[in-house]
Formats: sequence, C-alpha cells, structure tokens
Amino acid sequence: MTANVPLNAWYAVAAAREVGRTPLARRLAGERIVAYRDSHGDAVVLVDRCAHRPVALSEGRVEGDDLIAPYTGWRYGPDGRCVSVPTQPNVPVGAGVRSYPVHEDGSFVWVWAGEPGAAKLRRPPSTDWLRSEGWAHLGNSWETKASLRMLQDNFADITHVAQVDADIAPPALLGSDVPPLDVKVTETSVSFRRSYPATAVAPWQAQVMGLDESGSYPQVEEGEFVSPGLWVDRWTVNADVAKTFVFTHALTPLDDSTTGHIWTVSRNFALGAAAEGTLRPIFERYYQTVRDILEGMQGLVDSDGPREEIHLAADAALTQVRRIMDRLVADEAR
Repeated sequence: MTANVPLNAWYAVAAAREVGRTPLARRLAGERIVAYRDSHGDAVVLVDRCAHRPVALSEGRVEGDDLIAPYTGWRYGPDGRCVSVPTQPNVPVGAGVRSYPVHEDGSFVWVWAGEPGAAKLRRPPSTDWLRSEGWAHLGNSWETKASLRMLQDNFADITHVAQVDADIAPPALLGSDVPPLDVKVTETSVSFRRSYPATAVAPWQAQVMGLDESGSYPQVEEGEFVSPGLWVDRWTVNADVAKTFVFTHALTPLDDSTTGHIWTVSRNFALGAAAEGTLRPIFERYYQTVRDILEGMQGLVDSDGPREEIHLAADAALTQVRRIMDRLVADEAR
C-alpha cells in the first residue's frame, strides 16, 4: 500500500509493446504484479506471488491463457483462480491470486489499483494523440526515487524549467513578468493555459521548426492533470502554422517514495529522423536532470520531514491538483 495516493485510479504499469507472452514483473502501489498476454492477445495482470509458496509468478511461463508458477507448478487463469495443481486432481477451494482490472489503449496497459468493482465508474485516460497520424514521438521510461505527488508538483509548474536548464527553456519563460495562468478545475481534473505575446524561440526550437531565429512568435502553454496517473503538457508556437510539442507523462506509484515514469515527447512538425537526432539528447538530458533533482528533494523530505511551503501565483494549478489528490485519498478512507 502507499500513503497519500488514491488506489481507485488507472495507472500505466507498462507500455503496450512491453507486454507479451513472457511474464513481465512490475510493481504497483507497494504490490508485486505480473503482466502477460493470453492466447487472444489480451493483457492480464495478477499479483506476482504463488498462493502455495513464496515464488514469483513472473519467473514462470505462459501456456495458452494460463500462467504456471515456477517451483510449485500451480496453474493460474487470467482471472487469478488456480485451475490445476500437479500433485492432486482437485484444486484447493478458493485457491488463487488477485487479478486486476486492465484497460489497454494501444499505447499503455492501464491497471486499476483499487476496489475492482469501482473500475467501471471511472473512465480510463485517453492518449489518442500517441497513435494519430501526423505526429512523431520519442521518449523513455524509468523509475524515479520520488513520490508520485512530488512528480505531479513538478509538472504543475513549468516556470522552474529556466532554472533547471536554461538552454531548453523557451525565452518566454525567462522574463520576470510571466502571464497569469487560466486554471479550470473539475471534480477529478485540472487544466491550465497561459498565452505569451510574440517572443523569440530557443535556437534548438528554431532549428527543428524551420523558423527564423530572430523572429517573434505568439506562444501558448497548456497543461492538464488528467488523472492521478496521467499528466499532459503542450507548448505551441504559432508561426505560419501551429507547431506543437505534446509532453505525455504516465506516472505509476510503485511505493511511497518511488514512481514509474513513462515520458513521451510528441510533435506535429519535422517528423523525420533528423529532427529526432536533435531532440532526443536535449530531452533525455533534461528529464534525467529533473529526475536527479526530484530524487534529491525526496531525500530531503525523508530526512528532515515535510515543512510548510510559501506559494506563488504560479502555484495555482499545483494547489488545485493537491486538493483533488487529498480528496480522492480521503474518500477512500471513509
């Protein structure tokens, strides 16, 4: 279990391409889980521990629709029920492991971490742009030794980008007079938008967008806390046509202080390999730097404990996200 994180939510435990006929070990909210595909190609997610002995099912093998445990030979169906054991004809009554509700959208394998019956009440996140024509994508995945909520705080305010990596930061973020955020809040989501007057773009942006580096262009920043497990940012430069980056962050709480992070940078321009050759090292460096910073912040909190923070106007979205997360956690505690 994890504290301060809602379990009644969809979390991306893996990219869709990672899950196949070989069992894949993962973690979710403090629990070991295993993912595989049945004979129909559907993703299955079970607790990664045999009900008979403490062996990991992820070290076993898939046959047909079933997952066979190593050492014990117990056979589990996609619903988690044990369907056969090697030493007797009858399966012990009630033998099985937990099976998780799963939704696959073609990009991610989403798993519902909480009460199974509640999964139908909340629609899984949609990431259609990751599979749409006219977009190119690059990205990576890793574990960050920081809490889910610390990563959410980071994405809720991008004004720190200029402090983290001045080379990657759009010049619009470098001024002291940043336009205010227009924040919209629903029961379970937060979105914001900030429009910048015509200003220059960074040299690397001008290069990949085919723009005059000395020119000025209106720019728009957008962000959305879609759900506890998905954050999406957009940055649009309005030149002759709108040139947009979409930053997709699938976040999974592995335990109280570790988060699985699958990040993807999408663009609707310069779709070829040459642009990716320019962009990939830029974003790899940036997100690795952010990961290092967040892990340092988590270490400080773990060592010294949380302390009261002083907030700025730029924290408007962050404040709303924290309120939603607090409410979701409180609702589950009732």
